[in-house]
Amino acid sequence: MKKKLFTVLLCGALAVSAVACKKEIKYKASDLVELGQYKGMEITLYNNYEFTEEGFASFVDNSIQQQAIFIPDDSLTTVEEDSIVNVDYVGSKDGVAFDRGSAEDQMIDIANNSSATEKTGYIAGFTAGLVGHEVGEEVAYEVTFPEEYNSPDLAGQTVVFTFQINYIANSIDSKDKLTDDIVAEKIQGYSTVDEYVAALEKAYRDNLETSLANDKETAILNAIENGNIGTVKEVPEDLLQARVDMIINMQEKQYEAMGTTMEEYATSAGYDYEEVIANLKDNVRESTKTELILEAIADAEDIQIDDEYDKFIKNVYTKMRYTDADSFYEDFSVEGYEGSRYFELAYRTEKALDYLVENCVVSFEEPPLVEDVEVTDDEAVQEDATEESAE
Repeated sequence: MKKKLFTVLLCGALAVSAVACKKEIKYKASDLVELGQYKGMEITLYNNYEFTEEGFASFVDNSIQQQAIFIPDDSLTTVEEDSIVNVDYVGSKDGVAFDRGSAEDQMIDIANNSSATEKTGYIAGFTAGLVGHEVGEEVAYEVTFPEEYNSPDLAGQTVVFTFQINYIANSIDSKDKLTDDIVAEKIQGYSTVDEYVAALEKAYRDNLETSLANDKETAILNAIENGNIGTVKEVPEDLLQARVDMIINMQEKQYEAMGTTMEEYATSAGYDYEEVIANLKDNVRESTKTELILEAIADAEDIQIDDEYDKFIKNVYTKMRYTDADSFYEDFSVEGYEGSRYFELAYRTEKALDYLVENCVVSFEEPPLVEDVEVTDDEAVQEDATEESAE
């Protein structure tokens, strides 16, 4: 998914109280920005975006491993230190089963003392007592919960877990272990290996294209921030304040839902509220500079609102749980700057960024090698001291 320049203003935002607009903030981006050579700008990327059989094979195996497929193997009868075992278990304290201590049909990874399907870890010693026992056995042994365990009734307590060993499984973790029957049974939406692998190839190619597009955008935004394609002479104070007000209004609504205010929360957390606002304003100033450069490019290339805007804005407001654009715009209005104007500008600057991506000249290079740095004895001692202090 492409990065959206206004995401920082929207992330996690809720509805905000409407602010009546008074005098409209007016400016002309071309008067504030001195544009450089942005058409055909040159960028350098260091990743590999080409389809390779080796890369695709690795992608396939990783995708299969994420499916967490395990098949019973009747030839395996004794639990080893690296076995994947299906069990039912009951945890009891003083002979009485305790809450949330029992489960059935659990696939556990002995070597990692964890769930084989969910990858979540167990308390120390939970699986170790199964090693050496046979399929079909019932095994019981003591396990001690850690002192810091989140249940006061169990923290530091020694309990008994009783396991029924159902079977030992093989992990289907690569393409050569897949069969049509396994795919049909275990992977939803597919019936054969060929069908599944074809879908993975499309996903892999799509990922390469998406990575290339995203990395182009990142390189271009970095070039803008570094002043390589334009410089901002000034950021109008009223525009800057409007951007800051929008963020503060959104934040205040969130804190209001928690029964506090942004200032109260910052103070209780040990922050200087005035410093928080000052830092916010500095950050917004930099993001507004990027916005102004893209707006100047949009003006220069005559990028205007088109038929795609309705789809764009609906996607934005529905994600934020609004049902219509008008109420959405109203809630994002601040003094001098209406919400509709802000999101129309956001759309145009996104189109300007698309224009730069489509017209840039890309060169691909190998990532620079990081040379080994020799560490002196004094530096090693200092590093050890730092690590000990952190511990």
